Amino acid sequence: MLIYKACPRCSGDMTTNGDIYGDYKECLQCGLMQDIEKKRYTFSAELVRSRRKRSAREAKVAKVA
Repeated sequence: MLIYKACPRCSGDMTTNGDIYGDYKECLQCGLMQDIEKKRYTFSAELVRSRRKRSAREAKVAKVA
């Protein structure tokens, strides 16, 4: 995938690649390489609260319908 004007060093175009170590972005102009970190999902207090709020809203909608 090509990302235009995304390089922090030279404002050049970057492309995404991957190897056995993970995914990374590489600048086509200057050669800068940056790792792309995968998002790790953990159960935090915020996630639990947001799910409770959503289920409470769904219960209210079900009662109305």
